[in-house]
Parts: sequence; C-alpha cells; structure tokens
Amino acid sequence: MKRWHILLVIGLAGVASLLLATFEQLVPGQQVSFGIRLLILIQPAILTIAAVATGQALTAKLGLGAPLVDSWLTGDNPRAVLRTQVPPALAVGIAVGLLMIAYSSAILPAVADAAAVARMTAFNVPLTTRILYGGITEELLTRWGLMSFFAWALWRVTGRGQIRPVILWAAILMAAALFAAGHLPFLFAIVARPQAALILAVLLTNFIPGLLFGWLFWRRGLEAAMLSHALAHCVNALTA
Repeated sequence: MKRWHILLVIGLAGVASLLLATFEQLVPGQQVSFGIRLLILIQPAILTIAAVATGQALTAKLGLGAPLVDSWLTGDNPRAVLRTQVPPALAVGIAVGLLMIAYSSAILPAVADAAAVARMTAFNVPLTTRILYGGITEELLTRWGLMSFFAWALWRVTGRGQIRPVILWAAILMAAALFAAGHLPFLFAIVARPQAALILAVLLTNFIPGLLFGWLFWRRGLEAAMLSHALAHCVNALTA
C-alpha cells in the first residue's frame, strides 16, 4: 500500500460520513432520499480524489509531507514523529475549539438576529462527520491539495529557486481564504440575506483556523493539521 492509497481511503471515508448529516434541515418539509444523499457525495468525492493526487505529485518538491504515514509505511518508529506533531497539534486544536465556542456563544448572537442564530444552530452535523470530514477530508482538500498547489505555482512563478518561507506563507494565506469562503454557501443556504457583520464573522472564524492548520501542515506535517482540526471539533462539542 502506498501513501496516496491511505490518504484517499481516509479522505473518502470522510466524504461518506456526510451521509450522517441531516440535510433535511436545509430544505424544511422535504425528505432527502438515500439516492439524493449519494448524489450529494459525488462532488466532494471527486474533489478529494483530485486533492490527494495533487498533493502526492507536488508535496515532495515543496518540503511538505505526511511524515506519520510515511514512517508507518517504511517501518520506522512513529514515536519521534508523534513527539513533534502532537504537542503543537493539541495546542492549536484547543485554541481553535475555544474560538469555535466563542463564535457560537458570543460572536454569532452579537452579529445576527435571533431567527438567523436559531436557523444556523439548528443544523446539526454529527461529531463523527465533523471529525472525519472536517478533520480529515477538509485538510486533504485545503492543505494537501490547495495549499500545495498554490505553493508550487508560486514557486514556479518565482523561478524554481529555494522554497522560501514567504512562498509557503502566501500559500497558507490563499488556502485559508478559500477555506473560509467555502463556508459561505452553507451560510446563504441557511440565512437568505445575511448581514455584512455575519458574513465577516463567518469568514474570520474560519480564516484564522485555516492559517493555523496551514502552519501545522508546513512545520509538522499533514497529520498534525488533521489531528488539530479534529480536536477543535471535539472541544467545541463539549458545549453542545
């Protein structure tokens, strides 16, 4: 088994976990059939395949990677990798989880009316889906795929010299911005005409974690970003 096989399997497992989400809450009064649910999975599945392939092709050129998976495949002791990944992943995961709690308990009520808050909080995504899709698949899509592509494109544009930190920071910023913007369709599906303050709050509370997860991917590897993202959802779930 190769690295991209493992990443593809866990990424598609995250996509499959979307079947647990209650899409009926997006279309009140209508039943979403199992067939429709499967159709909904086609786009994220294709994007996940593309992201895994992109990262597999580009990360080695950029000094990015998945060191924990690689250590397992090569038979090396993963403890050394875990010692570098777990502490920063835990710190970032707890910090992002607290940000998510602050968003739902304080920021959201301050920038949206009661009806909008009720609609947004009523859409319940199971913790399993948040961990598998949010923690794993979203990191494959955003960091492994998009961030790697942006870094590679900037590297090519600047002459294929040394991979400078400014290139990776620019890629982190770009991927985080798209990660944040990717949450807007959900917002507009729940709230027909969200206020500017609400849109800004949604963007910022997803952009900031995107920066932190991108930094983890760069400095500690893909698994650190995944662990941190999944932990953030677990921390947030403590107040649910």
